[in-house]
Amino acid sequence: MPLLNDPASVPTAMWIVTRHLVGCPGRRQNRQTLKATVSPASLLPPGRHDSDTTFEYAVKTLLDLGIAAEDGEQLALADVAKSLTPDDVAAFDDLLRRQALDAGRNENIADSGNQTGPKDLVRALSWFLTLDPYAPMSHDDVVQKQRGAIAESLGNPFVNDFRWNRFTYWAPALGFAAPPLIPRLGTKSQTLVPDCTTAVRRTMQAKWPPGTRLPARDAVAAIIDELPVLPGGRYSVALGLAADAPDVSATLSFALLCADEYGWLQLHRRSDADDEVLLVDPDQSNGTRRVTHLDIMEPIDE
Repeated sequence: MPLLNDPASVPTAMWIVTRHLVGCPGRRQNRQTLKATVSPASLLPPGRHDSDTTFEYAVKTLLDLGIAAEDGEQLALADVAKSLTPDDVAAFDDLLRRQALDAGRNENIADSGNQTGPKDLVRALSWFLTLDPYAPMSHDDVVQKQRGAIAESLGNPFVNDFRWNRFTYWAPALGFAAPPLIPRLGTKSQTLVPDCTTAVRRTMQAKWPPGTRLPARDAVAAIIDELPVLPGGRYSVALGLAADAPDVSATLSFALLCADEYGWLQLHRRSDADDEVLLVDPDQSNGTRRVTHLDIMEPIDE
């Protein structure tokens, strides 16, 4: 089931269902009881309750991503979701990201236009993250830029504004996009920037505890392996999307520079280091910044 078209859901509706299951005894409940609880008829206009698909789409997407399981009329959380708590939507978003990027759900992603599972979203993310992280993008913008970016047999990521609208829900939830700090006037659709800072932060802080010092090249390789939609990652490479920088892509560079600015990560250049990487840094006179090591400063829940 493609995630950018019906009958897929959006992360908010999926979290409502998941959050309720987290609080249920045994983390399971009868399907109809669950539906009546999280989407009571009183919330919808008369005559709309039976035809409303929000709950069914949320459940179907949770099942397809392996976050929930079904036994007859009983719905339950799968093992991968057993550690979730009702007040930690960020952990749920982390789980969504892992399940959507899972290699088993994205086999042969570049071999045909197959749209099953999260492949349409993964292709869209891989292309979107090759764009300028300093430039807000609307649907009109991506329609122009996507032409010829991906093999014709795979189709353009955003063939209509419905898919872009879905993307504006999924990409921020997975930590790969954000609204611009200054909204752009005159656009009919939501604008986003390719800002992967949240996904990078959550991945690094989950992988390495505070006080860890990492060689920059090793850290970058590990991040890209965990987040293969980034330029240079296995999905991006499979799709034929060229990296926009010789060392570290503009999007990953932006995330690391933001991390250094926010203080949960520190970037260093040691003169005695054997290796270094070049970050894309528009604030530098030559447009790059040399980094040899990264220090993790804060845990994931701060």
